[in-house]
Amino acid sequence: MNEFLTHLLVLASAAVPWFELFVIPPAIALGMNPISVAVVAFASNTAVAFAVISGSARLLEWWERRRGRPIGEGSRSGARVRRAFERFGVPGLALQGPFVSGMYFAVLFAILLGAPRHKVAFWTTVSNALWAIALAAATAAGLDLLT
Repeated sequence: MNEFLTHLLVLASAAVPWFELFVIPPAIALGMNPISVAVVAFASNTAVAFAVISGSARLLEWWERRRGRPIGEGSRSGARVRRAFERFGVPGLALQGPFVSGMYFAVLFAILLGAPRHKVAFWTTVSNALWAIALAAATAAGLDLLT
């Protein structure tokens, strides 16, 4: 397959919630360059996360108009998310994002629970970079061991 099309496929796949950075191992296993795959997946996932950050203000306003209360008040699941946020903060939500809740939902939860947007953007970028590097390096090392 054309290298441009394969990178375009990685770009599109990395923007899908819960699939996000998990596009890296299969792409590398199929013979793509680990560095370019990690960079493309990181860029795609981070761009969508930034779009979620920028659109979250309208979502918060909609939620409060519809429910008449801030997010996380009056429900068990919302209270659970709020407790986790208070315990681990923005770094904790961002670092667990790709595996537990999905990065976009972690970003949305952090913003909706009152975290500053610049802090969420910073930790999202750091988390995406760390996970992209770790997944690419682990996959490349694992393939080297197998071959």
